[in-house]
Amino acid sequence: MNIGNIGLCVAAGGVTTGFDLVLGEIRRGRAKFVLIASDASERTKKQLTDKCTHYNVKYFIINEYNSEAIAHMLGKRSLCAAAAFGGRGPWKNVFDELGSMCGENCGGADQLAENADT
Repeated sequence: MNIGNIGLCVAAGGVTTGFDLVLGEIRRGRAKFVLIASDASERTKKQLTDKCTHYNVKYFIINEYNSEAIAHMLGKRSLCAAAAFGGRGPWKNVFDELGSMCGENCGGADQLAENADT
């Protein structure tokens, strides 16, 4: 994963962290995709994946990215269970990289091309 692209997204203000804030971004249609930590609670995963599915937002749960790894990539000091990527910075590059790493723990695959074009 190219952490530089993620850093540019963060610097551009295109990444939102925190469960409630991420849910808000999904509801408002601002989230292009969501990265969910592999060690997030089952309840958190279910709420986020259900919301993403309902609003046709792509999500990724990748085993290598636990809450500590996501926080490190985003330059946060505290653990991060989820991050929503909006339309600022090189989010499409991050999206493509996560998509290539994705196994069966990805949702909204039918929305992949639609979200990437907006």
